[in-house]
Formats: sequence, structure tokens, C-alpha cells
Amino acid sequence: MKIGIIGASLSGLVAGKHLGQAGHDVTIIEKTRMLGGRLASLDDGNGNIFDYGVSHFNANKSDFKAFVEYLEEQELIKEWTSRLDYYDGEQLHDLNPNRSPQLQYTSVKGFTPIASQLSRWVDVKSEEKAGGLTHIGADRSKKRAWMINLTDISVFECDAVILATPAVQSYGILLTAQDETPARKILRYIDEFKYEPSYAIMASYKDQAAPEWDAIESMKSGIKLITNESSKRNNADTSLVIHSSGDFVRKYKEEDPEQISTLLLRHANEITGQKWLTQPDSKHIYFWKYAECVNPTDEEFMELEMEEAPLAIVGDYLGGNSVESAYLSGLRLAEYWNQKYELAPV
Repeated sequence: MKIGIIGASLSGLVAGKHLGQAGHDVTIIEKTRMLGGRLASLDDGNGNIFDYGVSHFNANKSDFKAFVEYLEEQELIKEWTSRLDYYDGEQLHDLNPNRSPQLQYTSVKGFTPIASQLSRWVDVKSEEKAGGLTHIGADRSKKRAWMINLTDISVFECDAVILATPAVQSYGILLTAQDETPARKILRYIDEFKYEPSYAIMASYKDQAAPEWDAIESMKSGIKLITNESSKRNNADTSLVIHSSGDFVRKYKEEDPEQISTLLLRHANEITGQKWLTQPDSKHIYFWKYAECVNPTDEEFMELEMEEAPLAIVGDYLGGNSVESAYLSGLRLAEYWNQKYELAPV
């Protein structure tokens, strides 16, 4: 079966890998050059690596734990910390009293190599944007059941489609096929998912000793999380990533990037009491429009029930809103489709 996956998120890459390993012909269409979605890291070229999307994750379920063990064996991730400091709006605490300590994993050389390894089982068309779908279905005059319409006016024909983008983007793509398919039920469902946006500031300091803390969680200062990247790996400089809250984005959405950076660095100073944070030697800013789904569902994937034209939706908003849920969403769909559409032996 020829499968087109829209979105090179972790869910899309995992689904593509396991479907490809089973013998299906899988192509991922990704609008950017970056694979992995929020498994995003920046190498600044000066010896510093910043995890500016997902900072860390934990593992609870056996299937994901097995994947984590594999990544450890490949030296792509490592155990990082179980200590996340907490800022309550007035003072800094060693531990978050609202959260049980749990071992966190992080990347060794950034999260990008994980995405690159998963993509080995698929063909990736990067910098290609999907504008919509055309359902061919039972029309046997056509070779394939679906056409993915690309914004450069070309098309990609396939037997099955997987949407592996944030719910808002999947909604827009599926909307183009609603008159040709029984898609309205799913459309009503995925339209309910809501996201928090976030800015990520990557800052480095050449002549400053790294903080003693690994990470600080905060919900009351415009900042959601500060991570000490120097505690993860041997960066050349002291390196931090500051993740804003969604409320901060909404309050300052009209400000320019320089002002946003200045404000967040000031907030970080207020939280830590370390004045040098406001004067980085270099900094980068990135905006995540769909940083985190705030109302995920328990379902690990959703499927449009059309035997002649399979279509499914995966993502980190299905089964939870974590790295683990993203992985399991792609895996569960692949397992289901590999059983449902088992290839005949050659």
C-alpha cells in the first residue's frame, strides 16, 4: 500500500517507520526542512546545542520504555534529572510540591538525530506543503484512492493518508475533503482541541558559571519553564532555554521579537535572582503556535472508516499531550494498519 503522511512530527515518523518496516511504501510530506515537530534542537555553530521544543520527557508505558531503552543504547538520549525546581510567584522551591518527582530523559546531542533516524524507513518530501485532499475512492479509472494536493499545484497520489499535524492543521486539510467523505464526524471532534502558544528564547553566556539548578517550572511569571542546557551536555558556554506561558504570548503578541526577548529575560532574572541572565552574549527566539494541547483525548488515533480509501489522524493530542503519547499514537495506528492491511507474501 502506498501511504502519504502529512507532517513529519514524532507521530508521523513513528507511524511511517513501522508501516515502512512492514513493507508499505511510505512518503512523508513536510512543509519545513525540520523533522520531528517539537523534537527540535538548535546548534548555534559555537559549540552550544539548545532543545527549544521538547526539553525533556519521562516514560511510563512498556512500549515507550522499550523505545527509550533503544535510544539510550544508540546514545541519542540519557537520564537527566528528577529534580525540577519550582517558582510559585514569590519564591523558588527545590521541588514542585504539586508534582511527584520522576526521572526525566533528555537528548545527548539535541533531539534532531532521533527524528533523522526514524526517517530512514520513509521517503521524506521536505519543504512541500499540503493544501488539501481529493478523494478518488472507488473510481477505478484512477490508480490511487487519494490525491494530496500540494501548494505548488502538483499532487501526490496514494492509497492511504495519515494526518500527523496539530489538530488545527489536520482540521483544515480534512475540511477540503468533507463533501466527498464521511469526514464531518471527525471534523466536529478535532475542532474542539485547543492549544497554548509559546515563545522559546535560547540564550548563551560566555564568561558566566552555569546555574546549579537543572530546570525551573513556573506558572505565574509569564514563564512556564527555564532549562539549564549546560546541565544536559558539555556546551561551550552557559546555555539556557526560556519557554513562555500562553498568557505571555497573548499579552505581548504585538511586540517585536527583541522586546519579547528582553521581557522574558527580565522575568528569568526575577525568578532566579541572577541578574546576568538579562545580558546574554547571543540569543535566538522561536515562536510555537501550537506548543501544547490543553484538552487531549484518551483515543490514541482516529480513523475515517472507508475501506477503499483509508485515512487516519495521529498526534501528541491523542492519548495525552506528551512525547510518550505522540510516540504511542503513531505506533498504535501502524500496528492496527499493519494487521488490517497485511501485505501478501512475495
